[in-house]
Amino acid sequence: MKKILFMFTFLFLGTLTFAQQFEITGTIADSLSKQKLLSATVFLESVEDSTLITYSITDIDGKFNLTGNTNYELLNFYTSFQGYQEVSKVIDLTKGRQIDMGTLLLSNDIEALGDVIVTARKAPITLKQDTLEFNAKSFNTRADATLEDVIKELPGVELDKDGNITINGKSVTKILVNGKEFFGDDPQVALKNLPKEIIDKIQVTESKTEEQRQSGDAGDDNASEINITIDEDKNKGWFSRLTAGAGTDDRYSMSGIVNYFKEDLRISVLGSSNNINSPGFSFDEVYDAIGNSVYSGGQGGLSGLYYNNNDGITSSRSAGFNVSNEFGEVIEADANYFYGKSDNRSARETIRTTFLPDRTFTTNSSNESNRVADNHRFGGRVEVKPDTLTSITFSPGVTISTNSDVSNRFSTSLDENGNVINDLNSNSSTTSDSRNLEGDIYASRRLKKKGSFVSFFVYVNDDQNDSQDLFRSERNTFTGDTPTTEIQNQIIDQKTRNSRFNLSPRYRQALDSNWRASVEYNYQYRNQNSERSVFDVDPNSGNRSFNQALSNDFNVISVQQRPEVGVQYEKNELRLEFNTGYIFQTLESEDVLQRVSFDKSFGNIFLQANIRQKLGKFGRVYLNYNNSVNVPSVRQLQPVVNRTNPLNLIVGNPDLDATVRHSIRFNLSNYNWEIGEGFYMGGNYDINNNDVTAITTTDQDLIRTTTYVNVDGNRNGYLYGSFSKNWKKDKRQIGGDLSINASYNRNNSFTNGQRFTSEILGITPRVSFEYSIRDIFEIDLDYNLSLNTASYDIGSIQDQEFTNHNFNIDLLTFWPKNVTLGLRGEYNRYGNVSDQFDNDSFVVIGSLGYKFAKDRAIVKLKAYDIFDQVIATRRVATQDYIQDTSSLVLERYFMLSFTYKFSKFGGSDPNEKNNGFN
Repeated sequence: MKKILFMFTFLFLGTLTFAQQFEITGTIADSLSKQKLLSATVFLESVEDSTLITYSITDIDGKFNLTGNTNYELLNFYTSFQGYQEVSKVIDLTKGRQIDMGTLLLSNDIEALGDVIVTARKAPITLKQDTLEFNAKSFNTRADATLEDVIKELPGVELDKDGNITINGKSVTKILVNGKEFFGDDPQVALKNLPKEIIDKIQVTESKTEEQRQSGDAGDDNASEINITIDEDKNKGWFSRLTAGAGTDDRYSMSGIVNYFKEDLRISVLGSSNNINSPGFSFDEVYDAIGNSVYSGGQGGLSGLYYNNNDGITSSRSAGFNVSNEFGEVIEADANYFYGKSDNRSARETIRTTFLPDRTFTTNSSNESNRVADNHRFGGRVEVKPDTLTSITFSPGVTISTNSDVSNRFSTSLDENGNVINDLNSNSSTTSDSRNLEGDIYASRRLKKKGSFVSFFVYVNDDQNDSQDLFRSERNTFTGDTPTTEIQNQIIDQKTRNSRFNLSPRYRQALDSNWRASVEYNYQYRNQNSERSVFDVDPNSGNRSFNQALSNDFNVISVQQRPEVGVQYEKNELRLEFNTGYIFQTLESEDVLQRVSFDKSFGNIFLQANIRQKLGKFGRVYLNYNNSVNVPSVRQLQPVVNRTNPLNLIVGNPDLDATVRHSIRFNLSNYNWEIGEGFYMGGNYDINNNDVTAITTTDQDLIRTTTYVNVDGNRNGYLYGSFSKNWKKDKRQIGGDLSINASYNRNNSFTNGQRFTSEILGITPRVSFEYSIRDIFEIDLDYNLSLNTASYDIGSIQDQEFTNHNFNIDLLTFWPKNVTLGLRGEYNRYGNVSDQFDNDSFVVIGSLGYKFAKDRAIVKLKAYDIFDQVIATRRVATQDYIQDTSSLVLERYFMLSFTYKFSKFGGSDPNEKNNGFN
């Protein structure tokens, strides 16, 4: 390890030592009025091969400062501004590296231009109001690069190992293509599959609701979204990729995607099948479907279509299509369909130690299950603009699922002396059908005065699930002189239906150029129904008898009404927003079978405040406060015993009140992409009143009974901060990041009916380093240290303190030509795992690929878990127990795969062109 660190230090210092620093300053102004131009783009390219050296935009005084380092001696200087003619000059760095270009005048010849926007050499970056726009072709990547590869090169952008994108610390919630969703709201499909060759611009803006889009308001300061515009020359054609692979231990993987573009029409079709725990659509150019499987977080499914496969081994099949089109200037529409089927097999060995005020006991258990899920999802969006002031949007969605789950469990509970108190043997076979229907309509009309509008929002959701469980269990207790046995042989029919209706009309009036006032009414209706019918089955005759004591027919209706008024102030770089109202909530509950009913009503003042201030050229600060009301679930309310787990009986509490949450959020960021340096920091703090908390009592046979109560004083907080720095010199790039996250949770809980308070603190510092030489290799290193403490104000529960270590390495080489070698590894060491389980692992995957047929074809040899080190050991620590779990995992395999790409745009095949870097 010391040799490796020495090598990277040598490369790092060597790059800086030979760096040729320069600084070029100047001012951009209008040639006629001499007015200084804000946000004009200036950039430098090498004369030799047009390599982008650096870029910047002018400040409020029209000034710019270009700094960097390069070995190129002759540079092309460009400056551009929308509606102005471009100015370019050649700069000779041999004559000096401190250059003042004075005032450069841009010409705006209105008569010559008319309605035409002057276009010349495309600037690498452009600032348009609240949108930062990048020219994709200005950033050097491999010729076969995807959108993901380009985004990695953008300043201020971070892409983590799970594919999540953050820009200056703000998460990216959506990726659009030509302003439309690409396969629903899952950004991974676009990220992994859109080729760079068709991308023109990458536009980054704040994430916006439909109302903010129509009104032109600023969006969410804590989230961003990306819009990809397709190159005009490439907006007529198609591209595709097909991959098939076979491996050891009967492992296989197949996938394909086809995309067709013709101006406003876009059609995409994709499909996959594999048994390597991959959802099927998150492919990359090096590792295909196994790219993220090395990481301990595992892989999730596409938009919730798949069963969570972090545990066990999953085989999955999937298919989908997306169609979008514009019909004149009035209607835009898109529709999508997804099908997903997964077959998950899991097994677990668990050791749980439970701490009670008067004693401690340990439960050893083993679980096996096989779950098969079959899902269909339909979605769409239609936007109608009958005139320039009116917009109507309709977004429907349908999800239909069929699931089957067969599980077996055996457990034994022992006291402190190792004496067996009880054991349980149970098996369950469940089948279920569910469907979810939802739709929303948003209509708005802008009024004559700028900033004024009226809007109307309606949301409807109906969720239904029907299931049948063939349940059998045998529970033995050994505390008395004679062991007792309880056998359950039951058929449990469960029908649940949850309906929701939201209505929100709003009127906003601009008072002047800075102040706006609004009035709004929010109505929410929820109907939760649960019908549970339990039948005892005679094991000899098979006859059924209805068990009324364990059955219920429960219905909860909640209505929330919230009238509110608000004011907004916006001037220059400052934005203030304040909304207040009154929340009036009613709750009606009835159990027809058990003849239990109750009504409740309560009110609470609603407050929401936002402050946003831009700080200089790159920074901004954001502060938010709001409160909310959450109604308990049917399970928490229904006063009927659920005996599905004979060792833990659950009964609801119909007297529960709704939870009131007070939340504070803040964010501060300042990323100077001109010099590749910046930071962000932020946090949140929540206080919960009437929080719903479980209270469990344990009898002498270690049989637990759980119900729910309201408690005050629960609170949690989260802080984060990061500083990053990047250096670039021609083909070399070095970057680093220092960050720290901290979480705090204070909860009031119960152990065997006795209340106690827990305080849990986690601090995670992180350091990352990346170094690359274009066309040669890339390496990323990442280290996380997780420090955890938990303290309790009750003597029966031991305080905890432990440290976890996580180290990641990602190495790519692109030499010799047409050969790609990738190695990706993760080392984990857990400080809180029982001695009976492994506490560390080093999981490595690898890929060796060769391109041929003019880059159309790729053959790869891939390996998962090269050193056969993967483990699935986890420890979970809660307020009253510690649990160690070891699970079935996917083990080492090797796979040979073949990928072929087809593409044709505007009558040409891009694969016929230069297959180098662009």
